[in-house]
Amino acid sequence: MANFFSQNLSIRSRLMLMLIIVSAMAALVLIAIGYHNGKTAITQGIFNQLKSVRAAKQYQIESHFKEMAHIVEILGNNATVAQALKDFKQGFNKIESEDLAKDCNSKLTDHYEWFIDRLLKNMDVKPNVELYYPTSLQACYLQYEYIVDNPNPPGDKHLLLDADDGSAYSLAHRKYHNYLTDVILKFGFYDIFLIDLDKGDIVYTSYKETDFGTNLYNGPYRESNLADLARQLRVNRDLNKAQIIDFSTYRPSYGAPASFIGMTITEGSETIGALVLQLPVDEINRIMTGNFNWESDGLGASGETYLVGEDHLMRSISRFYLQDTVGYTAALGELGIEKEEVDRMYRLGTTIKQQRVKTEGVVEALAGNQNTKLIDDYRRVPVLSSYAKLKLDGLNWAILSEIDEAEANIPIIDFEKKVFIALCIIILIVTFLAMILAGHFVKPIEKLTEGVRRLSAGDFSNRIDIDTKDEFGELAHSFNNMIGDIETQQKTIAKQSKDNEKLLLNFIPESIARRLLKGETDLADTNPNVSLIAIDVVGFSELTRKVGAGESVSLLNQLVEAFDHAAEKNHVEKIRTVGDTYFAACGLFSPRLDHAKQVFEFARELKQLIIQFNINHKLNLHLSFGLHTGEVTAGIVGKEKYSYDLWGMTVNGTFNIKNIGLDNEILVSDAIYDKLKGIYHFKQFPADNYKKIDFSVWQFTGEQIQEG
Repeated sequence: MANFFSQNLSIRSRLMLMLIIVSAMAALVLIAIGYHNGKTAITQGIFNQLKSVRAAKQYQIESHFKEMAHIVEILGNNATVAQALKDFKQGFNKIESEDLAKDCNSKLTDHYEWFIDRLLKNMDVKPNVELYYPTSLQACYLQYEYIVDNPNPPGDKHLLLDADDGSAYSLAHRKYHNYLTDVILKFGFYDIFLIDLDKGDIVYTSYKETDFGTNLYNGPYRESNLADLARQLRVNRDLNKAQIIDFSTYRPSYGAPASFIGMTITEGSETIGALVLQLPVDEINRIMTGNFNWESDGLGASGETYLVGEDHLMRSISRFYLQDTVGYTAALGELGIEKEEVDRMYRLGTTIKQQRVKTEGVVEALAGNQNTKLIDDYRRVPVLSSYAKLKLDGLNWAILSEIDEAEANIPIIDFEKKVFIALCIIILIVTFLAMILAGHFVKPIEKLTEGVRRLSAGDFSNRIDIDTKDEFGELAHSFNNMIGDIETQQKTIAKQSKDNEKLLLNFIPESIARRLLKGETDLADTNPNVSLIAIDVVGFSELTRKVGAGESVSLLNQLVEAFDHAAEKNHVEKIRTVGDTYFAACGLFSPRLDHAKQVFEFARELKQLIIQFNINHKLNLHLSFGLHTGEVTAGIVGKEKYSYDLWGMTVNGTFNIKNIGLDNEILVSDAIYDKLKGIYHFKQFPADNYKKIDFSVWQFTGEQIQEG
């Protein structure tokens, strides 16, 4: 490869290839860093969005249940509700002694046969009417009067105000039914129950399903979650707090999942019974689905938020079931879910208490953990999931917000395409610029080659026109001076010009001198990134008094010469020496990325140099260091007698640090410390020692951080 570059290609081609390779490598590194950071930012943004959606839904659902509990607690302490319960209990118990037509005829049996047929569509149960038939005279009578003999169709049985039988129960029903029905309609409950906790009888419901009038302790629904809640309320000690029971299949509602919330009703110290309301599933689904508008919640085409109970069954409906019921149930079959479970889910029209979800997110959330991570969901599809445990009394539920990884990765894929296109464009631009720059770069070489050719042919009148300040310009200038030696006057002028320029360079930097020679005045430049060092030779004044001026100047010259040599080796540029103070900079005339490190290495070398100098000359000199970095202004001071100097806050800070006067210890500003703290060990210098300095000072401890 080296031979190929050196022998087979022109300088123009080699330079162009080097520019392309270096620029392409730099572009690749920058784009790789940008891609990594961009991908991380996009992924984190999606996780944060999911977390926000989950937190918002969590707040909504917790607020919803708290609101339901507060409503129940208010109604439970309502005098009208308490009186209604007393009147219904009294009317319910009087049915047996009242002169009523209590013959539960075959029409009630026909109704239960119809009920069994409807229940079988949703549940696999025994088709035995006797298992559900009311066992008490009161239940049989009331169900016939308010369900069978009710002219309103199923779902509208609550529209009957009075059975018109003259019974005490019907009088209570006429008095309170509209009020209690308004409660569930206005507050959004599914149904309302008044229960005699002593006996277990449901003495009133609004919608009159087959649980109306039955006994929760020994009746057909004694194993339901409503019966469990009644037993809890019976022994409840916190009489002013509502209690909730989790969702379970509820047969009076034809196998649909039902959850109940209730409260014990008391009068003084006496327990009258209980008020229980059946919670609405639709409101929970509305909250979790954003009113069936997942996109407006920021969940895109595949995201959803749902609830899961401690039995790992859903407590809210699946988005995918709602949007494509047939396709979803077919997909569950392909995942190996039992056909009976899929069919029951389809018949009930919901995934609540039907869809099993035992994912990593659910398990961790139910254990009380909260996180956002990539997992497989209940469809076995990779999703980004944010999960947590709900804070609900009496319910151990998890809430999860998820979106398919494939959809979440769409912005990342788009970002990857844009990065690739940007890389291609950059390489094309670099190639084009490399061709132009390479051609521009080799033009001076071509001119020099032509000048040498003509000179070798004996043409001394030719002059090479290269007006640059680089090596090519210097070479052309030397070449032209060589030709100009033919004329004596031109040689004299050229020599005098060089002598003047050399003398000027002893006092000011080359770049400034050239500008000054061109006639520029008021030269001053601001450099935003320069590192400075100021060193005092402590003890030199005392040495001068001891050995005299001649010997002290000789020693000082030796010391400054050693300083200059160390400065050149470390790419540090001397600004000036004033007496026993040495002032220098790095990155001023030749910009460097590592100017802070170079000036620090210069200080370390001087620290060793003064030790050796003391040994060689049997002296006891010390150095006081001050290092700072930042913006400086540099320029020419004076009109007739030029002086090159630096000024600015960075210069002041450098000398202020130096003036702390800590012998042979390297003190640096916090700006230097920030650039070098990963390379060298420092300790903060006590602030009491430099109260006039408005930034922190750090002392080098003499240790370098070991790599690896």
